[in-house]
Amino acid sequence: MSVGAGTGSIYLLRWFWWRVNAWSEIAAMVSSFLVALGFAVAAGRGAAVPSHIALLVTVAVTTAVWIVTAFVTPPTDRATLVEFYRRVRPAGPGWRSIREDAGLDPSPDSLPQALLGWTAGCAFIYSALFGVGSALYGHTAQAVVWAIVFVASGGALAKIVPAIWGAPSHEIMDRV
Repeated sequence: MSVGAGTGSIYLLRWFWWRVNAWSEIAAMVSSFLVALGFAVAAGRGAAVPSHIALLVTVAVTTAVWIVTAFVTPPTDRATLVEFYRRVRPAGPGWRSIREDAGLDPSPDSLPQALLGWTAGCAFIYSALFGVGSALYGHTAQAVVWAIVFVASGGALAKIVPAIWGAPSHEIMDRV
């Protein structure tokens, strides 16, 4: 878990900041692995660090390493970034200079709305998983709570997804 947790932020933030490059991702993977390995070796020698502390340290060190790497390594070729922006139109202020080079208006996507959709989607999936598990194990009260979260997050998704995709909900359902 420590190895993966250290790299999570870069895999998400690469969509919001043009400066994240392949070297940043490689540095994140290597540093995350080495920090997690260091904690495993320490635990094997009797100096175990609580897992929540090791996780936070791994994320902090890995994030520092990939950010420094993003600034000290050459950026991705500007023409490649401009072409990527033209095709994908990523949202956020991290793409402003590339957007200006592309000569395009800002992305019509809303980051707060996308974040709300992401949160509702995660709640929807996890509540379904934990709800079914709770019901199967006979934990009725928990299953009811998970069912409420499932219905609420599903309702939120039904409103958010059409707004994000820019189509009325009945058109989106016709595509599915």
